[in-house]
Amino acid sequence: MKAVPHLDDLVGSVVPLSRDRVTSIGRDADLSFPGNNFLHRRLIDIYWRDDGWWIENVGAWIPVRYCAAAEALSSILDVGQAMRLSSRVTHLVFRAGGTEYEVVVRIPDHREHRRTESVGLSPGTSTLGPGSLTLEQLAMLVAFCEPLLLAPGVGIDRIRSMRAVEDRLGWSSAKLRRKLDNLCGKLATAGVAGLVSETGVPATNRRIALLEWALATRIISTDSVRLLDLSTVNGPLHPRRDGEDQ
Repeated sequence: MKAVPHLDDLVGSVVPLSRDRVTSIGRDADLSFPGNNFLHRRLIDIYWRDDGWWIENVGAWIPVRYCAAAEALSSILDVGQAMRLSSRVTHLVFRAGGTEYEVVVRIPDHREHRRTESVGLSPGTSTLGPGSLTLEQLAMLVAFCEPLLLAPGVGIDRIRSMRAVEDRLGWSSAKLRRKLDNLCGKLATAGVAGLVSETGVPATNRRIALLEWALATRIISTDSVRLLDLSTVNGPLHPRRDGEDQ
């Protein structure tokens, strides 16, 4: 199956795709998940059109999350919507009743548009963006987003809590809040929306706005998780100097 486009349910079922017919996913479909009456008989159709592969949500009430394998931020394919696939590997995640399903669409012969990563992962390397991000700032973003980076297709609601990030990085609560305040202020000054309210105080949902920006702009990616494995992240990265921005 590796040589042809196919669907993979990640637990042993593989269904080839054909340009001559529509392939479906659902309770009673080509790739079938029987036994769950909350799942549509046909939820997703995959077909070839206009020199490309398309996915379409043909259900009545179940949204489908999708994302390319190289991306962490998922999007929603609403009921009745269709989308042309632009990646060799696309994750589809949907929930019916209390059960969540994941299907991968693999298109080996589809030319993927490659993008240049913007993050340098070596210690001491800064990343260009709105200003420059330090290694600690990047590590903080990755720590918040690690659940999304490790499981493509999940929603932004899976980001870590402040307490969990403190534990992951070995930082105090005061240090994490200071780092978050400084980064949000720097990015807000550079024009990133949603980080500061109209009154100038931190926005209520600024963490979500910050992490959506980081994922959508590829400031961090799945490769960035190795930042958390650098021994320097769990201790002082640089000696503090008087007047240095912490």
